[in-house]
Amino acid sequence: MMKGYFENNQANKAIHLFHEIKRPNEIIITILFNACANLKTNEGLNLVKEVYKEMPKSFQSNPYLLTSLLDAFMKCGDVSNAELLFRKIPDKVLQVYGAMMEGYIENSQANKAIDLFHKIKDPNDVIFILLFNSCAQLGSDEGLNLAKK
Repeated sequence: MMKGYFENNQANKAIHLFHEIKRPNEIIITILFNACANLKTNEGLNLVKEVYKEMPKSFQSNPYLLTSLLDAFMKCGDVSNAELLFRKIPDKVLQVYGAMMEGYIENSQANKAIDLFHKIKDPNDVIFILLFNSCAQLGSDEGLNLAKK
């Protein structure tokens, strides 16, 4: 039900339903983080922080959940908590890098997105698009030079 609300642009209803769930699993928490990211509000950010703090440690190895958490931090403007979380993730998948790069771009920190790109061993097309967006934000042709390599 939460997913249906979220997918139909009713993030507030998804969040309201979350409060009725006594023991949310990883999927429910991921949907909650996505809903809060969609709202981009301080209230959403506060809920994300609260749920993250109470979340079982075992959930913190789920790359989908961590990616949605990073995305929520970034979309709510909390770059410092996103960076702190990013540094704690031991095995970073491309989606984690992508969430960070996109967050940097959305928060007008394209230089950080470009710096992060240089740390990615095997970037995919999505990562290159994020690189190009970063360079466009800065008015730089670095992305084209890197793509030629």
